[in-house]
Amino acid sequence: MDFKYKLAVAFGIFGLLILTVYAVQWAYVSQQANIVTGNYHLDETFTQTNFLYGPQAWVPYASKMTVMPGLDANANGNFYAMFVDLNATSDLNATFPVVKVDYSFTGLHGTAAFHIYGYIKGNGGIQWTNRVEDIGASGFYVTTPAGDSNVLANAQSLPSFNHIYVEVSNKAGASFNDYGNNTYYMKFDNPGGGLNSLHITTDPRNLDGNITTTTSQKGTFYVDFTGGRNQDDFVLLVAVNGTIGSDFSLNLKSSVPT
Repeated sequence: MDFKYKLAVAFGIFGLLILTVYAVQWAYVSQQANIVTGNYHLDETFTQTNFLYGPQAWVPYASKMTVMPGLDANANGNFYAMFVDLNATSDLNATFPVVKVDYSFTGLHGTAAFHIYGYIKGNGGIQWTNRVEDIGASGFYVTTPAGDSNVLANAQSLPSFNHIYVEVSNKAGASFNDYGNNTYYMKFDNPGGGLNSLHITTDPRNLDGNITTTTSQKGTFYVDFTGGRNQDDFVLLVAVNGTIGSDFSLNLKSSVPT
């Protein structure tokens, strides 16, 4: 009886260990599932006609900031750009305080660059974006074999790189339509400022972000802020070069993990 009793106890302990392992795995998977599910704040497909700005080699900032690391912001670039309101911001009370962005391209014949801008209500304009180069830089770039550059008749050059109004390409317009024309005001006051709190990352556990270059025309990245001022909304800049034809489309989804 003692042997059978000890054997039963041993099997009981073994079974308890197995259950504990499964419980830990379930908790981890559930945590991961929160990253890849959720109600979408944005689910919209953008086409050639949604590129409202360009061609240019820079993105708005206190000074011209290059679209991609290693490029000359003062060169005659051939990137066309659109601004997309993600209708979302980081939830600092979440396990992963990020906004998840799912992208899916068709007809991409060149390179696509993603950058993030942050908006705060009552602040007078956008004053935060991700650093493109040097220490602390982050960004997300999708590369494919480039076709010949074409001219988009519906796009226009931005009048300047700073203290400008930029229109979003969302069908619903801007989430915070402060000026009644679906624009956000770029208001970077000091060169070097506003670059350390917004990030693009491929790992929601790495909130400081990273630079990623991929050939995958469908995937996921995350945007977040780590600064002292909470952002009320994120605006995504999408810049594309090469051939932007009638076959081009980009579906973007944004969601906030819980």
